[in-house]
Amino acid sequence: MKYSRQTGKPIIGISCEVIKLKPYYFEFELACDYRYIRAILRAGGIPLMLPINHNPRDVMKLLRTIDGLLIIGGADIPPSFYGERNRHKIKPMYRGRIRFDMKLYRMAQHLKLPILCICYGLQLLNVIYGGTLYQDLQKQMRRAKNHQSRRHPMHTLHLDQRSKLIKIFRHQHFMVHSQHHQAVKRLGRSLRAVGYSPDGVVEAVEGPPRTLAVQWHPERQDRDPIQKRLFRRFVDECRKRK
Repeated sequence: MKYSRQTGKPIIGISCEVIKLKPYYFEFELACDYRYIRAILRAGGIPLMLPINHNPRDVMKLLRTIDGLLIIGGADIPPSFYGERNRHKIKPMYRGRIRFDMKLYRMAQHLKLPILCICYGLQLLNVIYGGTLYQDLQKQMRRAKNHQSRRHPMHTLHLDQRSKLIKIFRHQHFMVHSQHHQAVKRLGRSLRAVGYSPDGVVEAVEGPPRTLAVQWHPERQDRDPIQKRLFRRFVDECRKRK
């Protein structure tokens, strides 16, 4: 944290995606969509990609070097993580990343770090608190529209008037870029759904202290002044720890 104190900018640790390198199926690489990095930079933070490490002491040391944690999007969480059998076709996340992210989240909470969870990050949060997911949203929630569309990824968001997020965005209804195969089914303990799509899919949850969680992708709307407010608030909260 020495460098961040010198610059006045908070260091934001980013949990990365793990991708198999084709055709070398036994080789992996850490990846992070640059739009997450750009959003943190524009909000006044210093992004730092966090490598997967399952040693608790090492993870704690990593977390003590940052001022906040961003858990980004990714593939599907296997049903075994929330006590179900695999009943639908999924694109499973690398299990090592899921276990690492769970460890990161719990330790970050212990250290009282601000945490922002996006897309898979929200789903992970729900699973950590004992919730379940729609394994295949379109097949299991009949009224749900296509939340995987690349041509039409935008829809309206409705926020609860009592939510923390409405104080950040200062709007109850606005457009969001939302692309996902899974979604919250049974809400985890201590969590409260505060944002919905028009078809009733959970798009935002609150509950744990210092934690913000959204299903949509605000980093893909980085020119939208409404979406910028989320990253600015998150980075501002991280700056307060300095």
